[in-house]
Amino acid sequence: MQTLLRKELREQWRTHRILVVAAVLSLFGLLGPLSVKYLPLIMARMPGVPEGLAEVMPEPDVAMAVDEYVQNLAGFGVILAILIPMAAVVGEKNSGTAAMILSKPVSRAVFLGSKFITYGLIFFAGILLAGLGGYYYLGILFEWLKPEGFLALNGLLMIYLMMFVAITLFASTVSRSQFAAAGISFSLLIFISLLGTIPSLSPYFPTSLIDWGCALALRLDAEPAWTALAVTVAVTALTWLAAWLILQRQEL
Repeated sequence: MQTLLRKELREQWRTHRILVVAAVLSLFGLLGPLSVKYLPLIMARMPGVPEGLAEVMPEPDVAMAVDEYVQNLAGFGVILAILIPMAAVVGEKNSGTAAMILSKPVSRAVFLGSKFITYGLIFFAGILLAGLGGYYYLGILFEWLKPEGFLALNGLLMIYLMMFVAITLFASTVSRSQFAAAGISFSLLIFISLLGTIPSLSPYFPTSLIDWGCALALRLDAEPAWTALAVTVAVTALTWLAAWLILQRQEL
C-alpha cells in the first residue's frame, strides 16, 4: 500500500493536480468572505448601476459570509472531485499501467484503495488551506467564530466531497474513457441534487450536511443531520465497494 501511495502522490504532483486542488479551493475559500464584504462597495462605485441598488442590498454579515464560503467550496469542490479523479482507473487501464501493476503481488482492493486515500489527502490539504484562509478573513472582516464549529463545518464538507470522489472512481472503473466517467459522475450529481430538492427526502440527502455545517459554524439551533451523514458515508462506501467488485471481474 505504501509503495502505491507514494506512486500515486508522485503522479498527482507531477501532473500538478495537487497544486490545482489546493489553489482553487484556497482561492474560493478566501473569496467567500471578501466578496460578501466588498461587493456592495464595488457595485456602489460601478458606472451604470441603477441608483439606489447598493442601498437596498442587505447589510453584509458573518452568516452571509459563511454561506458564500460553503457554497464556493461545495460547488467548485464537487467539480474538482469529478474532474481530478475521472481518469484514475480508466486512464491506467487504457495505457496498460493497471495491468502492469496488478501483475505484481498487488490486490485490486489495494490498487483502488490507494487512489481513494491519495485523493482524500489532496482534498484534505485543499480544505485545510481554504479553511485557514477563510477563517482568518471571516474573523478580520466580520467576527471570530468558534474554532470547533468551523472545524466541524469543514469536516462535513470533506465528507461531502469524498462521496463524489468515490462516485467518480466507480465511474472511472466502469467506463471506457475518462470523458464517459465524467459524464456518469455529473449525471449522478444532478440526480442526487434533484432528489435532494424533494422536501420529504431532503433531510436524508448529503446536501443537508451543508446546512448542518453552517449551523454548527454559526452556533445556530438546527436539527443534526445524522441520517444524512450516514447516507453520505454509506454511498461513499458502497460506490467504492461496487468499483472494487467490478474491477475484480474485469480483464486488464
